[in-house]
Amino acid sequence: MNRFIKSIIIIFTVVVLSQLSAYADGDHDGDDGHFHPDSLEIITVSGSVIVDSTMMYLMYYLDENDDDKADYYLNFGPHWYQPDSSDAERPVDGQQITITGGSHDSYLDSLALIVVYEIDGAFWRDPIAATWNYMGGHHDGNGHHNGMGFGFGWMHDSVRTVELNGSTLTDTTFVFTQFYLDTDQNNSPDYYLNFGPPWYEPSNGANRPVEGDNVIIVGAMMNMHDFPMVIVYQINGQIWRDSTAFGDHFGGGWIDRNMDQSRYFYSPFDSLDGMLVHPGWHGGMGHGHGGMMSDSLFCQILEIFPQNIPNSDGQHIFAAYEVGMFNPDGSNNMWMGGMNGGHMNFNSNVDFTLHYNDIQLQGEGIDESSIEVKYWDDGNDRWITVSDIVVDQENNTVSYSGNEISNFVILTGSQGVTSITGERLLTVQGFNLKQNYPNPFNPATTIAFNLSKSAFVTLSIYNVLGQKIMVLLDDSLTSGSYKVEFDARRLPSGTYFYELSVDNQRLVKKLSLMK
Repeated sequence: MNRFIKSIIIIFTVVVLSQLSAYADGDHDGDDGHFHPDSLEIITVSGSVIVDSTMMYLMYYLDENDDDKADYYLNFGPHWYQPDSSDAERPVDGQQITITGGSHDSYLDSLALIVVYEIDGAFWRDPIAATWNYMGGHHDGNGHHNGMGFGFGWMHDSVRTVELNGSTLTDTTFVFTQFYLDTDQNNSPDYYLNFGPPWYEPSNGANRPVEGDNVIIVGAMMNMHDFPMVIVYQINGQIWRDSTAFGDHFGGGWIDRNMDQSRYFYSPFDSLDGMLVHPGWHGGMGHGHGGMMSDSLFCQILEIFPQNIPNSDGQHIFAAYEVGMFNPDGSNNMWMGGMNGGHMNFNSNVDFTLHYNDIQLQGEGIDESSIEVKYWDDGNDRWITVSDIVVDQENNTVSYSGNEISNFVILTGSQGVTSITGERLLTVQGFNLKQNYPNPFNPATTIAFNLSKSAFVTLSIYNVLGQKIMVLLDDSLTSGSYKVEFDARRLPSGTYFYELSVDNQRLVKKLSLMK
């Protein structure tokens, strides 16, 4: 194959896999455009830019050793992306630049791919920016890896409800897809659509849009850097979330040193996750690394993916939470530049209630009677087990009180019965469930099970927060052996659970999608 033809094939493949949106036909799964930030090695390289203008959108490469050959493919995100907090611009052909970004070993003619984070020291994009938690107002765009945590921001300005009609644009660079709305049909975003965290789904069956979908959005609009943000209440006439459920600060809120009433704050997407702060909190000893505590703090508690918890090796985490205490200047009182979290002490106890579900328990094989709560002690670099917790197995909640407020809190426990190979033995009377094969997989895998008698069977897929995202089988079956293929090409990389339900008995196993 001559080099010209090979180059054309490479360019075409890059467009399909990495350009992130197939605008020509409006149909793009975005599967191979997803990169999990924690799987990327951060590197800094310098060289000369090679710009290919032969395709629909510009393609960027970096020549590191000045031999007029590309050494890296540069991923700047969708063609319309521009940073909202710097003046950095995409380079031109021949420009000498220094790039810092996340490196991914590409299979495209041995070219490594770099997802660009900085250009010549200027900010381009954050590898993890959990925009769904900003909720407008006061923030500076810093994400988890920059030491600010997943959640940041509070409402300073009033919002107004709007109805918008336009075409959906998506940014699928990272594992969490970002959604935008193009209302003037110029193929550039006019609004950022906040559908909540990636695991949130309403119970009425409404779905997030895909690239190119024409949608009618009703939501709360607020200004947020370059794009106004719309917190989605309805999509195409279907309720996405209850507009009255969030309050003025979408779950978070302020405490002050002279308050005379206790105040409760909850996770925006699960009101059963929350913390009750009592008067007298101000003035605890060792209250933050800087030894200072503001007279007022903005409190926030968020449920996050267990795999995003740092220092999690050896911990059987089935639910995870991040707690934020922000000063009036926007800084997180518990983060001092590291990524492992921090903690502070209050002068009065805070009452915590953490909610979990059966899928989370079964997915990790946790014996419910063994549940523990742990918080991260950054001073001693270890997890501390909380004493005197109350586990309500009927309502699936864990409650405890304490004045140690840690940035990271986890629910753990002892795993159940295992086989000789270390695999949990998932067999009950009348049926059994086998481990999917292959595992890890991309993009499809097979799930096998056996029935010893006729029964009504449901096979479902859940995310790590125990929320059902897909039903593979829902039917009456006779006795026998069965295999069901699970095609996950539309899902991002990560850990999922599959549940087999037979005559009100359930078995759950874990599978890993790696793209």
